[in-house]
Amino acid sequence: MSGTEIRLALDAIPMGGMAEGTAGDDTVLFVRDAAGVRAFQARCPHLGAPLAKGEICGGRLYCPWHKAAFALADGSLEEPPALDALTRYPVRLEGAEAVATLTPEPAPTRTASAPVESVLVVGSGAAAVACVKTLRREGYAGRITLVGREAHPPYDRTKLSKQFLAKPTPPEKVRIEPDFAPANGVERVTAEVTRVEPARRAVTLADGRTLTADAILVATGSRAVMPDFPGQDLDGVFTLRSLDDAIRLSEAAAEARSVVVVGAGFIGLEAAAFLNKRGLSVTVLAREDIPFAKRFGAAVGAALQRYHAGNGVAFETGSVAKIAGTGRVEGIETQDGRRLPADIVLVGAGAAPETGLIAGVAPDESGGLPVGGDLELAEGVWIAGDIAAFPEVASGETARIEHWRLAQQHGTHVARAMLGRDAAFAGVPFFWSNQGDKRLDYGGYAKGFDRIILQGDPAALEFIAYYVTGDRVTAACSIGRNSAFTAFLHLLGLGRLPPAAAIEAGADLPALARAPG
Repeated sequence: MSGTEIRLALDAIPMGGMAEGTAGDDTVLFVRDAAGVRAFQARCPHLGAPLAKGEICGGRLYCPWHKAAFALADGSLEEPPALDALTRYPVRLEGAEAVATLTPEPAPTRTASAPVESVLVVGSGAAAVACVKTLRREGYAGRITLVGREAHPPYDRTKLSKQFLAKPTPPEKVRIEPDFAPANGVERVTAEVTRVEPARRAVTLADGRTLTADAILVATGSRAVMPDFPGQDLDGVFTLRSLDDAIRLSEAAAEARSVVVVGAGFIGLEAAAFLNKRGLSVTVLAREDIPFAKRFGAAVGAALQRYHAGNGVAFETGSVAKIAGTGRVEGIETQDGRRLPADIVLVGAGAAPETGLIAGVAPDESGGLPVGGDLELAEGVWIAGDIAAFPEVASGETARIEHWRLAQQHGTHVARAMLGRDAAFAGVPFFWSNQGDKRLDYGGYAKGFDRIILQGDPAALEFIAYYVTGDRVTAACSIGRNSAFTAFLHLLGLGRLPPAAAIEAGADLPALARAPG
């Protein structure tokens, strides 16, 4: 409540650390360092994680759940998935206590002297939203037009394969903001884009209209892949990419008793876990014996499989011969002659980047459009997210990465480029996956790896795995080791990560990350 005072003994706030203070139902986060004591909102503005359980690395505070990062000096946003800075509260010292008054300090007002008068954003996903939010946060006052084929206001796609499926959930629950377009001064155009001409800075819509702007972001994302299975058109066969997909799947799950999930990727296993929580009998059919073995290693993949199996998810190895049924799906027939009964089938066969409508640029072998570190495709035209094949700094590889947070980082970078701030994109990729009640974190980029440094116990789902190429660690995944993982992410971004041998010998990454810089 505005004006409420929250007191906390200075001794309870460690130097270089933080502590939560409370008064009734109100909470505040106190942060203490050589510059003094500051107070911020106690919950992350993304999904409400308690920031006191996060990590301080250098001058940043990282959210414990999804690694949004905020500057300790003033609470400003430094990394998504949060889209807003922390609210800051005034603090005074009274004897041996810090006293925060819950009257928010005014947010800094910024005015951007932009070289562009109009911005056109193609797409309405993570990169698009981050670009819009960054432009407005940085003080851009010009015209912004957002064009996309989905009629829904921008929403958080990461939620669709998780809790959204565990019970009937109103679509409004996944909206990023209740009134995104008016709140951010955006002209919203709901239409199918049929062609983007980077050389002309022109976007053609299905109804024949052509839109132009001084600066354009193309962030068309990906579409779900549906293999050419016989029976793919039967009622009860679904993919899961959009909010409409999730609504249809959730409605069907309300009437179903069993589901076969084809594919053991992130979407497949997340959906399997949450449909299982809903009470459905769930079978996962995959070509590989151990999910994620190639990406995370056999020990991690086998541990995740045991975890899901222990919760009642069945696993079958094989390939689809056909989706069986008359008018409506009745099951899956495998190439080796088995039949897996199902009331619904969810096909999780991956996604393909939507690059076909962009004229004059050929995709590379990954399916993405090659760009340099500036993400610029042509003068005044940038790309972001799933469609971008870009130089990933820490690994030295050209990467096309389908991560929500990476798309947000791209969108933020492009917004700043539109405002005339020239720099190469150097953000560290990160994603999380809710495997039922366990959250797996993955950071960095490893196209392949020579070996794995494994610390902890994968079987207990309490570990961190580092992926090594030569003498360098370029990626890590973890469950239950938040401090080490967050430190890894921070140090990788600074270019200060120790060599693989030092990490294997037990280097204290959290201590290294706490150092300034």
